[in-house]
Amino acid sequence: MSEVIDFPTPRERAGVSMEEDMQYLLDCLMGALVGLKHSENVSDEDREADMEVLMPLVVKYFQISGDRYPVEEEQ
Repeated sequence: MSEVIDFPTPRERAGVSMEEDMQYLLDCLMGALVGLKHSENVSDEDREADMEVLMPLVVKYFQISGDRYPVEEEQ
């Protein structure tokens, strides 16, 4: 039983690729960063604490995205 069968996820069966999902995730994370930076309802202390949590996630997922879905340069 060393063979692992990789079944498509429901989203993949619906035609949504994992690359698209990664792009949506990155868009959401970047939107959260922009919203947090420009929010007037968050104290500076809370903003810094939230940025300390959010920035490593953004960096991590950008690295994962670059590793799994490299962008081909158009000429």
